[in-house]
Amino acid sequence: MYKFFINVKQNDCFILNEAQQRHLKVLRIKKENILINYQNEFYECEYIFPNKAKIIKKLDINHEINLNIIAAIPLIKKEHFEFALQKTTELGVNEIIPFVSEYTDKSNLNVMQNKSRLEKIILEASQQSFRNKIPKLLPLHTFNQILDYPYQKIIAYEKQDKSEKFDNLSFEKTLICIVGPEGGFNFNEIKKALEKNAKIVSLTKSILRSETALIYMLSKLNK
Repeated sequence: MYKFFINVKQNDCFILNEAQQRHLKVLRIKKENILINYQNEFYECEYIFPNKAKIIKKLDINHEINLNIIAAIPLIKKEHFEFALQKTTELGVNEIIPFVSEYTDKSNLNVMQNKSRLEKIILEASQQSFRNKIPKLLPLHTFNQILDYPYQKIIAYEKQDKSEKFDNLSFEKTLICIVGPEGGFNFNEIKKALEKNAKIVSLTKSILRSETALIYMLSKLNK
């Protein structure tokens, strides 16, 4: 059954936008039941060509995890950044913070220019993974701005003592998972993070790409 996030409701019908109408037209769907997500809740609906979905019943579906996870993604190469957006969405984050740090490659600063494309990636990943909600893409931050958030902060750091493992942590209700860019974090950044009570952890014996490190952390949190 096809799934759509809808913002407009009129009486017992939801109104599909032009992009959703085009999608159903391409699929040659004219009279079929579809799933609508409205305000984080699912409804089974009858599609009424061309732009309405009439409510049949509300569904008791909750695919969200119990933690409020924020993913802090560094500005890395475009294809890797977009992959990270997709996978962090599929793995249950509620907010995504793009950020720059000392070792950010300046050639990657244009990654955020097409925000509508990035939000479309998040939307499509939310639909594909049957999420109840669409993660929010926040404005570009600095690393120091992330450290100022009053939440548990967990930083994957390849130079950390291997005894300080992510698997050994206890997690608070809201937490930020932070990974560094291709060059990692410098000593002063880690020092500042420790002063802000961030947890610095090792993930695996090998050095992981930024997006792989996030997938590792989020997969563990989904258990």
